[in-house]
Amino acid sequence: MAGHSHWAQVKHKKANVDAKKSQIIGKLVNAILISARENPNPETNPKLRSAIERAKEFGVSQEVIEKNIKKASGLLEGNKLEEVIVEGYGPGGVALVVKSVTDNKNRTIGEIKNIFNRFGGKVVEPGSVLWMFKEYGVVKIKKENFDERLIEELENLEDFKEKDEEIELYFSVSFLYEAKKKIEEKGIHILSTEIELIPNNYVNINNEEKEKILKLIDILLDHPEVNEVFSNTID
Repeated sequence: MAGHSHWAQVKHKKANVDAKKSQIIGKLVNAILISARENPNPETNPKLRSAIERAKEFGVSQEVIEKNIKKASGLLEGNKLEEVIVEGYGPGGVALVVKSVTDNKNRTIGEIKNIFNRFGGKVVEPGSVLWMFKEYGVVKIKKENFDERLIEELENLEDFKEKDEEIELYFSVSFLYEAKKKIEEKGIHILSTEIELIPNNYVNINNEEKEKILKLIDILLDHPEVNEVFSNTID
């Protein structure tokens, strides 16, 4: 449950993709705009590269991608968006970090705060929760493709965790795509590559609290400007 994104939530649910396609495309394009503002070159900007790859998964054309990179670089008008991070606690004391992209910061924060309040949570001051997480580049592979030799060969591997039938490999964000290339060169199929906030420690909650947290996260992700929600509880 550590990381949730709107596109990951719907990617495997075809009906939801069809019903919410325009909303998803809008979120993906906004992610490109925000990432490209720092550096418009995906070869040296892993966050932009991740945003582009994600957009292509949902059929966003190269023309649209390039247009929005130019917009972020100031070559085209119309980029007044900013990333807004809201921190809070949900039921059971679970820490939550909500990432959104908006053209009206105050409105978005107010709407997210209202969702927290409605579902038994509360928004806290910036920095109150974010320190509990560290940003990683995360490569997911099948458990059957993982062995100790891979740990030794991936010299920049910082950590790894086993989750069900998958292994999550954690790298610094700057090394993510070099690591991905090395893994692919070994003939290992990569399930996904993401940039995520991983909690330093996890909290355990009961089933009732877990249902409430999942409901809160679902509602947050349905907000048209929320892209990702990260928590510090275990799946």
